[in-house]
Amino acid sequence: MEKQYMETLLAQIREKRARECISQEVAGHLADQKARYIANGMSDGDAEAQAVADMGDPVETGIALDQIHRPKPAWGMLAMIAVLCAVGVLLQFAVYRYCPQAQVGRYFFQSQLCYAVLGYLLLCGIYLADYTKIAKYSKYLCTGILVLLSLAAVSDTSLFPKPYPQPSLNIGFFLDWLFPQLLNSILELLHLNLNRLLALNVFFYLYLPLYGALLYSYRNCNAKKLWHLFFYTVLPVFLSAQLTHAAVRINLAVILFLMLGTAVYKGWFPIFAARIKYIVFTCMTAALLLYPIFLTDYQRTRIQAWLNPGAFQATGGYLQGAIRGLLHSSQLIGHAESSLSGYYLPEYATDYILSYMAATFGIAAAAALILFVVLLGAKLLRMSFHQKNQLGMIMGLGCSLAFVIQSAEYILVNLALLPASSLYLPLISFGGSNMLQACVLLGILLSIYRYENVVPEPKYEMKNT
Repeated sequence: MEKQYMETLLAQIREKRARECISQEVAGHLADQKARYIANGMSDGDAEAQAVADMGDPVETGIALDQIHRPKPAWGMLAMIAVLCAVGVLLQFAVYRYCPQAQVGRYFFQSQLCYAVLGYLLLCGIYLADYTKIAKYSKYLCTGILVLLSLAAVSDTSLFPKPYPQPSLNIGFFLDWLFPQLLNSILELLHLNLNRLLALNVFFYLYLPLYGALLYSYRNCNAKKLWHLFFYTVLPVFLSAQLTHAAVRINLAVILFLMLGTAVYKGWFPIFAARIKYIVFTCMTAALLLYPIFLTDYQRTRIQAWLNPGAFQATGGYLQGAIRGLLHSSQLIGHAESSLSGYYLPEYATDYILSYMAATFGIAAAAALILFVVLLGAKLLRMSFHQKNQLGMIMGLGCSLAFVIQSAEYILVNLALLPASSLYLPLISFGGSNMLQACVLLGILLSIYRYENVVPEPKYEMKNT
C-alpha cells in the first residue's frame, strides 16, 4: 500500500531532481506515523494503512508538493542584470560618440556589446544548470585552477604573456589549433582584434564558489584534513600577490577569510572549534596590520596622493585632482560645463566610467546607477544568506561578495573616497574577461536560487581516514 501511494504521489512531481527529496521526506513522515500507531497497539498492516490514509489523497498531496518543490524563476534578477549590461553598452556608445579617438571608442563599444551578449547568454545557461554538479567536482576544479596559476607565476611564455596591467592566459593558443580559420573570420567580421587573452584575475574570482563547495565537503573532518583546507585557502592568496594588482589580492584574501569564518561560525569544524576561530581571527587581524609594510613605493605614493592630491600633482595626485574636479564641476542633470577635456581621465571608459557618467549626464544619473547597483548587491547577499541549502549558501556567498566588494571599491574610487586604482564595475565598465567572470558568478548564484527547493542537501563530505 505504501509503495503504491508513493508511486502515485511521485508521478505528480514534474521536476525529476525533486523526486528523491520528496520521496525521502514523505517516507520519513509515513515511517514516523506508522511507528506511533504500532506503539499504540495496532498491527503492522493496520498501522501502515492508517499512516497512508493520514497523508491524504496521493494526487492532491503530490500536486501540492509539486508547487513547492519546483524551480523558482528569477525573472526580476535576470531583468536587473540585463538592464546593467545594457547601461554598460550604452555608456561605451556614449564614449564612442564623444571620444576624440574614434577608432578606440568604436573598439570599446563593439567589444562591450559582444561581451555583454555573450556573457548574458552564458549567465542564462548556468542559471538553468544544476549548480551541485559543479560543486561535486570542486576539489578537482580548485586544484586545476591552482596548478594553472602556479604555472603562470613561474613562466612568461606565449601561453602566459605578462603585459601591463596584469598577466593573461593566451586562450588563442588552443583556439587557433581547434578553429584556426573560423575564429579569425568571425573576429574580422565583427571588426575585433581581441588577441584572445583571458586575464588571470578572472580565475581568482571563479575560484571563490568552488572554494565554498570545498569548504562544504570538509565539514566534520579531522584535524589532519584541515591542513589540506589551509593549503587551499593560503595558496591562492600567495599566487595573487605574484599575478594580480593590489585590489584583486585584497579582495581575494578578504572574501576567502569571510567564507572560512562563516563556515567556522556555522560549526562545520567542531574539532578544536575554539582554536580554529582564534586562528582565523588572528590571521585576518595580522594581515590587515601587516599589509601596509608590504606596500610598494608606487602604492604608498597613490595613498599619499589620495590624502593630499595637490602635493603630488605631477604623479598620482593628478588623478585624484581630476576626479574631484570633475565631480565638483558636474551638474545635477546634463553635461558639465568644463567637459571631460578640462579634467582628462586617461581610463574613463574603464576605471572611471561613473565619473564620466556624472560629467556627461549629470550627478542624478550617476547616483541612480549607483543606487541600482547597491540594491542589486544587497539582493544578492540576501539571496545567499537566506539559502536553506548550506552548500548553496556558502557558494552563493562567494559569488555575491565578489560582486559587492568589486562594486563598492569602484564606486568609492570614482567618488574619490579611495585611492585611484585599476578596477572593474561588474557588468558596466569595459572589460571582456571581467564581464564573462561576473556573468559566470551571477549565473551560479541564480542557479542556487532557482534550485533551492529542488535539490536536496548533498551528502558528500571528506572521510575521517
